[in-house]
Amino acid sequence: MESHLQSAMTRHLDLACVKLTNTEAKLNETNEKLEATQKVVEKLGTRIFIWKINDFKIQMGEGFVARSIDSVPFYTGKTESNYGYKLKAHICHKTFDWLNRSLTLCIVLMKGEYDAILPWPFKNKLKITLIDQQEDLVERENFVTVFIPENNQDAFAKPVNEWNTPCVCCRIPKKTLYSRRYLVDDTLFLQFEVSPP
Repeated sequence: MESHLQSAMTRHLDLACVKLTNTEAKLNETNEKLEATQKVVEKLGTRIFIWKINDFKIQMGEGFVARSIDSVPFYTGKTESNYGYKLKAHICHKTFDWLNRSLTLCIVLMKGEYDAILPWPFKNKLKITLIDQQEDLVERENFVTVFIPENNQDAFAKPVNEWNTPCVCCRIPKKTLYSRRYLVDDTLFLQFEVSPP
C-alpha cells in the first residue's frame, strides 16, 4: 500500500487538479449566468423615459431665463399602463442663465392614479442622462448623473396637491452642454431611468 501511494502520488494529485480545474470552470460559468440573470432582473424593474426638447433656446426664452419647461408626465411602472409613481421632468424658471452657467433639472412627483397602494415616500433611484447625439455610437460620451431621494424631503412624500414642489436633481454646466453634440439643431435629449431603491 505504501509503495503504491508513493509511486502513484503524482497521478493522484494530477487527477485531483483536473477535478478542481473542472469545478472552478463550472463555478465561473455559473457566476456569469447569475450576473446575466441579475442584469435582466434589474432591467425588468427599470423604467426609461426619454424627453426630446425641440426648439430648446426658443422654449427657454430670450437670454435663456424667461420660462420653465415641463416634460409630459410619465409613470414608473414596468409597462405602458399608468401603474407606478407619476413623475415629470422640469427645467425651472430662471435656472438656465449665463450668470449661473448651468441648466438645472428638477423632478416633480405628481398625484397619480395608484398612489393609495404605493409605498411612501418615493425612494427610487433616478439616473439622468444627457444624450450625446454623435452619429458614431462608439464616440458618444453621454453626461450621466445619479440621484437618490432623501427620506426627509417633502418633494417625495405622497402628493396632497396636483404635484409636489420640484426637487433639483441635476445641474448641467453650460460648458458641458456645448462641449459635445448634446444640443444639435436646437434639440436636446434627456433620458430618465427610474429603478428600484
